[in-house]
Amino acid sequence: MKLKNSVRAALLTTALIAGTAVPAFADGGSAVSTPEQAVAAVQKATGTAGIATGANAGAVMATDRGLVTVTTPASAEGQLSVAASDGSAVTMTLPAAVDAAGATSAAGTTVYPNAAANTDLAAQATVAGGARALVTLKNADAPTTQRFDLGLPEGASLVADGAGGYDIVTSAGGAGVVARGHIDAPWAKDANGKAVPTSYSLDGNTLVQKIETSFDTAFPVVADPHYTWGIISGTVYFNKNETKVIALGGTVVSWLPHPAAVAGGRSLAGIAGYAVATDQCIKFKVNPSLLPLSPAAAVAGSGTYGGSAGDGYCR
Repeated sequence: MKLKNSVRAALLTTALIAGTAVPAFADGGSAVSTPEQAVAAVQKATGTAGIATGANAGAVMATDRGLVTVTTPASAEGQLSVAASDGSAVTMTLPAAVDAAGATSAAGTTVYPNAAANTDLAAQATVAGGARALVTLKNADAPTTQRFDLGLPEGASLVADGAGGYDIVTSAGGAGVVARGHIDAPWAKDANGKAVPTSYSLDGNTLVQKIETSFDTAFPVVADPHYTWGIISGTVYFNKNETKVIALGGTVVSWLPHPAAVAGGRSLAGIAGYAVATDQCIKFKVNPSLLPLSPAAAVAGSGTYGGSAGDGYCR
C-alpha cells in the first residue's frame, strides 16, 4: 500500500530523537517517564519500518478497496480512528487514567507518557492501513489487564478468528457476514525482546488484553493491539441455518452482493454437511477484491468454526 502525503492538521507535534536503548524504571513507587523514554521503549519493540508518518494529523493510505484514513488522538483520552472511504470508522479508546498530552516522534509514534499508573500509552498508524494502540508497563506494579473500548459502525460485530484475534464483520447482503476489518492476535515483549504471554477476551465491545508478567520479566513490557478497517480480508462466516442451506445445495454464496465465490456445490456441501453433523458452522475465504474465486480455490479456503471461535455468530 502506498502512503499518500496528504494530512490534516490535528495535533501539536513534538519531534523526538530517540535511540533504541530501552529505558530502565525503578521497581518501587510510581515510575515517571519522559517522552523520549516512552518513544524509545515503544520503537525498540515495534521498529520503525512499518509506521506511517503523519498519522497524528490524519494519514491517508491508498488500498485496493479505496482510501483508509488513520488518525491518532491529540491526548490520551481521545480516540484512535481508522476510517474507510465510505465514511465508516472503527475507533479505539486508550486505557488512560489521565488525559496526558501526546508527543510524536520523527518516525511517527505518538506517545502519552504517564497516562496511567506506571504505564505509558502510544499510538501508531501502520503502512498496511491500520492502527496500533501500545501499552508500556514500566514496572511490576503496572496493571496487567488493559481495556480498550471499541466504537463499531452500525451493524458491525466481532467474530473470533480462531488464532487469538478477531474479524470485524458486517452483513453480506442477508446471508452470512463478511470481514471488513481485523484485530490481530496480541503480542507483548519485555525489555530484552522476549515474548510475554498475552491474550484477548471480549466484554461487550471492550477488548480486554491480559499480559502475563512473571518474576523474571524484564521491564518495561510493551504490548500491542493492532487493527484494520475498510479492507476486505477475505473471510465470510455463516450461521447454523445458512450452513444447512449450503449443505443441501451449496448455493448460499450467490446471495452475496458481489458474489465472492462460485463454488462446486457438492464439495462445499460436503464441508457444510460435516459442520452440521458436528454442530458447527462453515466459513470460507474469498478474494479480497470480491472477484469470483474458482470452485477449487473456494473449497480449499473453506473450513468450520463454532463455540468460542464464533463468539456467538455460529448459532
